[in-house]
Amino acid sequence: MKIIYYISLFLGIIFLQNCAQISAPTGGDPDEIPPALDSNGTVPLNYSTNFRGNQIVLTFNEYFVLKNPTANVFFSPSIDYEPEFVIKGKTLTILFERQLKENTTYTINFGDAISDYTVGNKIPDFKYVFSTGDFIDSMSTRGKVIDAFTGKPVEGAVVMLYEDYTDSIVSKSKPIYYSVTNKQGDYTMNYLKAGTYKLFALKDENRNFMYDLPNEQVGANDSLITLLSDTASSYSVISIFTKDYKKQAITFKKFYYPGKLVMTFARAADSITFYKNDSTELKYESIEINEERDSVIIWKPNLGSEKSVLNVRLDTTVETINIYPFSAPKITPNLIAKPKSPTISKDKPFVLVFEQPIDSFSMEGVKVFKDTSKIPLSSVLIDKQNLLLIFDSKQDERYSYLILPNSITDIFGIQNSDSLTGKIIIRKDDYFGSFTLKLNPKNDSVNYLISILDDKGNLIDKKATTGVSEVNFNNLEPGKYSIKAVEDINQNGKWDTGDYYLKLKPEQVFYFPQEIEIRSNWEMAESWGI
Repeated sequence: MKIIYYISLFLGIIFLQNCAQISAPTGGDPDEIPPALDSNGTVPLNYSTNFRGNQIVLTFNEYFVLKNPTANVFFSPSIDYEPEFVIKGKTLTILFERQLKENTTYTINFGDAISDYTVGNKIPDFKYVFSTGDFIDSMSTRGKVIDAFTGKPVEGAVVMLYEDYTDSIVSKSKPIYYSVTNKQGDYTMNYLKAGTYKLFALKDENRNFMYDLPNEQVGANDSLITLLSDTASSYSVISIFTKDYKKQAITFKKFYYPGKLVMTFARAADSITFYKNDSTELKYESIEINEERDSVIIWKPNLGSEKSVLNVRLDTTVETINIYPFSAPKITPNLIAKPKSPTISKDKPFVLVFEQPIDSFSMEGVKVFKDTSKIPLSSVLIDKQNLLLIFDSKQDERYSYLILPNSITDIFGIQNSDSLTGKIIIRKDDYFGSFTLKLNPKNDSVNYLISILDDKGNLIDKKATTGVSEVNFNNLEPGKYSIKAVEDINQNGKWDTGDYYLKLKPEQVFYFPQEIEIRSNWEMAESWGI
């Protein structure tokens, strides 16, 4: 009998455990409803006044999950310590260490941090509001935060209000009120005390609500905002930027087979020179400096088979680096190339791009065909890594090229051991379109950099202009484009960022409000007042 008794007791315990487990219901329509506050058990109720306690109890109508409250839940106005969050069943208790400020309206912003236990339905932008005074403050402000260069909205930026208007307050103290931008870059702050505030936005990298890292994006409203009437609209667009904080340095260096030395720099350099350890200038076959002047490729530098020491001067910065020799492959690789573009216009050269700069070629080994007929080449030219084939072509025709083995030799003596072949397509003369921008800026003396970008954001062409003018972009392939204008105040040919403490605004960037569609044999024109 005792054995039967213990078996029954054991099965009963298992049964009760299974009954106590929280599980998703089966059958029926899927649950899409998030948890909701239950007034029975919530103390005080949402939007209550005259709060005097040291804890808030929020009771929901179902079991829930609170995701990482330290990162996702914030108080406005902020409090200078982390409250304790205790979950028991369907109840969340928030415990305060110290007395809250008198006559203050507090908003606890949960964002999307609370969801139901079983499915994960989130309460969207959940807020709990209460006041330690006789009324709930009713002022509000809203706006958008955008990247100063791209013009795109910034998600996760902290927008802050201060009652202290000094510039340094953003690096010394937490704000009175703050909000965090959503995916569209929008922010809203409600239940604010009437008054005048300094408005500041920060991409807070270390989550301490202070501007104290050089790589943090910042921006401030040009003027203070005054909130005195709950019917007045307060909307601000804040552009944020990262100041130019990087010190010049070599960020990458590597010596590749058969003799390609690559370096990148932390910032652009107007003057770039290389010296060996004995103070003699480094000799090389050729050098390539990118348009931004923050990287170089040195071909066939005069370096030994052992470790070499180089002194690199980047404007006024000098850095000493070690260059280690490359490991040569056991088998000499084949010299290969690919077309810069298989499709060209009539009377334009066809360009083959090789991996290394070309030293010489055999004219007999370079051929162009129309079907099986050989087409005479007017000229074959070398331009660094490019081999240019010039021949009398006809529009809307197809040709092919053939480079016989060992016909091309690079500066290292490596040849193409295999044949190189491919197609050449000649476009119709009317394939391209053109676009003319009639610029009409408010400030006629300002210089602008006008860029046209393809549908993937790649730069197609860039031109400089001043004031009221026309900017022409020709030979554009059919497709969709966007137009960007950069206000080049210092005429250095590039966009310059700002500096918050120097009260230096970043140069303004404008984007044409509509997409440009280019069609073959079309001439498009648009006017733009910026």
